[in-house]
Amino acid sequence: MYIEGDGYAWESRTRPSADPTPRNPVALHLAMADPGADPVLYLARPCQYVQGEDRRQCSKRYWTSARLGPEVINSLDAAITQAKAACGAEQVILVGFSGGGGAAALLAAMRPDVVFLGTVAGNLDIDAWADLQGVGQLAESLNPKAVAPSLQHLPQRHLSSRTDATMPPEISAKFCRAVNQPESCVVISGVPHGGPWQRYWDYDYSSGKP
Repeated sequence: MYIEGDGYAWESRTRPSADPTPRNPVALHLAMADPGADPVLYLARPCQYVQGEDRRQCSKRYWTSARLGPEVINSLDAAITQAKAACGAEQVILVGFSGGGGAAALLAAMRPDVVFLGTVAGNLDIDAWADLQGVGQLAESLNPKAVAPSLQHLPQRHLSSRTDATMPPEISAKFCRAVNQPESCVVISGVPHGGPWQRYWDYDYSSGKP
């Protein structure tokens, strides 16, 4: 299951977007390039790809300060459970891009059926990320780094790029140290935040090991 990033969350550093639907759906590109034979689910974040009357429940906090808030994570959790039942799956592989990587980590800490956690340019330490970018803390969100100790048993791979100014490698490196898996962090060069990550993301889904 591939979880989308924050999308078009901000029009500027001070003005939230009215519609967080991604203009470049990186997680969708990753899902389409998935090499495995098992069913693949693409999960957008709450309020992405939502139009008309369905937008009534969409508060901007869900793609700003509460983008990784409990309601958001619980909503994704319910969608995964529903999709898992629909296809008869017993286990779940979670891969998330950017903020979706943080969501994937939080979900992996909640769900006993997750057998692998993968992130691509993942926001795995929201406090460190906010400090690095010089923006306000995501006060209504959960910090993925806080759940790292509970994920030490889980096979993982966290891909980042030295060329990514939005989510540089030190963000995922802090998480990999906290999860006691420094080897799970893989750093490349030449890829900005918007990708093309699908050219570099790979994982042996059949063996359950990166």
